[in-house]
Amino acid sequence: MDPSTLATLGVAVATIASAASATYAIINCAPALASVTSEKPEYGSRLLITIVLGEALAIYGLLIAFMIVSKLPTITTDEAGIRALFSGIAMGGAAIAASVGISYCGPALMTATVEKPESYTTNILGVVLSEALAIYGLLIAFMLVA
Repeated sequence: MDPSTLATLGVAVATIASAASATYAIINCAPALASVTSEKPEYGSRLLITIVLGEALAIYGLLIAFMIVSKLPTITTDEAGIRALFSGIAMGGAAIAASVGISYCGPALMTATVEKPESYTTNILGVVLSEALAIYGLLIAFMLVA
């Protein structure tokens, strides 16, 4: 297969999987945020982090896609094409994993914060560590593309 085709597939995987992951995280966290802020609007700005971190997944995928596209003229060997493809797969897979974590921990964070506000600092760790999974994938994808 042509190396540039492999690289373009990497772009598609990074973009589609990351955007779908962001959508999944936001779809799961936004209703919980709406419910919480209708009862206690003062928690809205603190709990918005779940939506922001969900959207960051799409940004990471877009960043890797841009990196691959910018290197397309130099991707002339099979090895370079495969590395570009796998960078997209690494980013997309990590975004999916992070999305599942954010989707599970985000609504739980909101519920716990409403019931016991002092638990916010402890409970935010689940969301942040879920986001860290995407950052790990982003770093690996950078290493593969660079």
